[in-house]
Amino acid sequence: AVVSTQSTGTESGCQQCGENTYSGAGASSCTSCPDGKLSAAGATSEADCEYAPCSAGDYMTESGCQQCGENTYSGAGASSCTNCPDGKLSAAGSTSEDDCEYAPCSAGDYMTESGCQQCGENTYSGARASTCTSCPDGKVSPAGSTSESDCYYEPCSAGDYRTESGCQQCGENTYSGAGASSCTSCPDEKISVAGSTSESDCEYVIVAESHGNRSYVSLWCFVALLRLLSG
Repeated sequence: AVVSTQSTGTESGCQQCGENTYSGAGASSCTSCPDGKLSAAGATSEADCEYAPCSAGDYMTESGCQQCGENTYSGAGASSCTNCPDGKLSAAGSTSEDDCEYAPCSAGDYMTESGCQQCGENTYSGARASTCTSCPDGKVSPAGSTSESDCYYEPCSAGDYRTESGCQQCGENTYSGAGASSCTSCPDEKISVAGSTSESDCEYVIVAESHGNRSYVSLWCFVALLRLLSG
C-alpha cells in the first residue's frame, strides 16, 4: 500500500511528522513550518504549510493575516477586504458591511438612508442631526441653516412694522415704509388711516367753520381738499 504521509527514520523505525512540520523522502528529522504557518501531520513539503484562515476583519497575504484598513471589511477566511459602499465609512478591522456607516452629518444637514441631505428652507439642524427642525411660526430661513438663530421674520411690507411676534399694521395717524421696525407719526394736524405707507398718506382734516348763516372752509383746509381731489 502507498502511504500518503511522510515519516522520518528513527532508531525504532519510521515515524510520521507531527502537525506544523514536514519532511521529504529519506529524512531523518522533520522541519518546522515557517512562522505563523500550519500543516497537518505527515506533511511532505513546505508547500503543505499554510497560514490558518484569517479571522473576520483580517485578510490573507503572503506574509500572513493582515487587518483590513479603514472603510473596508472582511468575513472569516477572506483573502481580500471589501470596500464599504460609496459614501460610507468604517473603522479598521470591520467584519461586515453592517459596520459601514455614513459619517455624521454637518450642521445644516440631516441623515437619510442615502446619506446626508441639506435641510430645506425655513428649517435648521445642528451637527449629527437625523431630522431638520422647523423655524418658529412666521419665521423663515435659507436652506442649510444651522440653528434657530438663523430663522428670522421677513421684512415687513410698507404700512406695517416689526415686533417680536412678527409684522403688525401701523395705527391711525402713522405710516411706515417697507422693512420698518416702527411707525412714524404724521405731521401735526394731519391724519391717516391705519396701514398708511408714506407721509403723503397723511392729510389735513377738513373742518367747516360756521359764522352766522354762512359756513366756509379754512384756506388750509381748502388746499388739503384740492390735494385729496387731485390724488
